[in-house]
Amino acid sequence: MLTNFRSRTPAWRYRRAPYGFLLFRVCWETGTPGDGVGYSSKLSLAMSPNWFRVLTWERDDKELYLLGLRVHHMRSYGGRFG
Repeated sequence: MLTNFRSRTPAWRYRRAPYGFLLFRVCWETGTPGDGVGYSSKLSLAMSPNWFRVLTWERDDKELYLLGLRVHHMRSYGGRFG
């Protein structure tokens, strides 16, 4: 069950390349993070100077750069995102 839904819109924040301008970020929990079953998720959208690139660093951290936009989804089983 989706609980504790939070958003940061607009989150007009600049970060150095390759990230660019953060447009929005949404965070939510499913279950209770830290109990071995629940997790915390974060989804963000940013403008970026990269045209196309797919990055997968870990099982629960994925990034996609497409046509100047960066989509980033991250999941944490041990704690909450702020």
